[in-house]
Amino acid sequence: MIYNLTLSDRTQKTVLRNLETTRKLISKVATKLSSTQKTCDIYAMSDLGIAHNVTRMRGGFFTGAAYVWEQPDTPFIPVDTTINVCGTALYKINSDGSMNITKFRERCEKALKDLIVYDQNFTNGNHFISLCYPENGMGMEKSYYMLVHASASEYKDQLYPVIGNWYHKDICIERINDYRYIRYVKGDTAEKLYEHAKRMESYNRERHYNFCSSVLSRFMGDEILNVAHYGMPTIHEVLIGVQKTRGLATLLTSPGKNVYIVKKIENAKNNYIPHGFGLELPENSDFAYCENGIQIGKKEISSGSITIGEDAINRHGFLETDESLRKYVRKIAQINGLEICAELKQICSFSAKGFQVWR
Repeated sequence: MIYNLTLSDRTQKTVLRNLETTRKLISKVATKLSSTQKTCDIYAMSDLGIAHNVTRMRGGFFTGAAYVWEQPDTPFIPVDTTINVCGTALYKINSDGSMNITKFRERCEKALKDLIVYDQNFTNGNHFISLCYPENGMGMEKSYYMLVHASASEYKDQLYPVIGNWYHKDICIERINDYRYIRYVKGDTAEKLYEHAKRMESYNRERHYNFCSSVLSRFMGDEILNVAHYGMPTIHEVLIGVQKTRGLATLLTSPGKNVYIVKKIENAKNNYIPHGFGLELPENSDFAYCENGIQIGKKEISSGSITIGEDAINRHGFLETDESLRKYVRKIAQINGLEICAELKQICSFSAKGFQVWR
C-alpha cells in the first residue's frame, strides 16, 4: 500500500497517482520472481515531489519516498532508482573562540583544493558546506557547527543504468502501458549491485568525516550525525530523499535559512524521516509521461536528462520569515511523527553559487 505522509499539495497529488502505478509494477515483478504473491509499500513523505533526474521519474520513482517490497525468491533491484548515496553530516567545532567566518572560509577553500582524492561535489547542485550556530537555545551546546551535504559521486557510474555499464546487458523490463515500465536486474546481478550500494553508504559517511576533519583539524569536535538520505538499507528497499534512523537527522530548508535537527518520536510507526522540503511543479504546470520522457506543461524532457532546470521549484519558496519557516517545520514534524531537537542558524556557506555570508 501507499502510506500518505505528504502535505497533499497539487504536486504531491499528481505524484501519488503515478506512484500507485509504480507500486503495482514493483509488486508484479516481485511476484513473478517468487512462488507466492508479493506486495510493495511506498512511504510518501512530506517532501514528496518531482526529481531533477528524468531517468528516475521515467521509471516511476520520485524524490521524497521510501520504496519497500517483500523479498522475492529471486532478488531484484529497480535500476531506474539510479542508486547512489547522498547524505548530511554535522560536527561540533571546538574553536575556543578562535574560529570565525574568515578562517572557516580559508580552511574550506584549502580542503576543496587539496583533497583531490575525492570528486569534490560539496558545492554542486543543492549540496553545500555551512558554518552554523544553534538558535533559540534548543537542545544543542552553544558552539559553532560544521554541516555538509554531498554524495559519493566517485563511483556513481558503476550504479547508474547507462549503456556500457557492467550490468546494462542484464536489465529486464516490465511494462504496464505504452509509457509506464519498470527496468530491473535480478539474481546475482542484483546482489552485486546491492553490494556496490552498501559500500557507497559507508564510503560516503567516511567521506564526510574525512572532509570535515581536513577542514577543522584540531578544532574537530563530536560527530552529531552522519546520515544518508539516498541509498539501499536492504536489498528490497530504496530510499530517495528519505532518512531511515531512530537517531538525529537533518531537515533541510532553503539556502541560508535555518536547518532543523529532528528525530522520530518514541512511539513512531516507522523509522523514515523526510530530508527537506522537496521540489514542486510550477504553478499551472501539469506532469505527464510521454513517449521519450516526461512532459511538464508544454515542455518535453527526454529520459537520460539529469536536470529539469527551472521546471521545478523549491517547495515553500525562499522568502519565508524565520517564524513562518518554524510553523511550516512544525507541520512537517506533526505529519511525520518527529521531535524537533534543535534549530541551526546558517552563518555562511559554500554552494553552487559560491561563498555566501547569511547572518
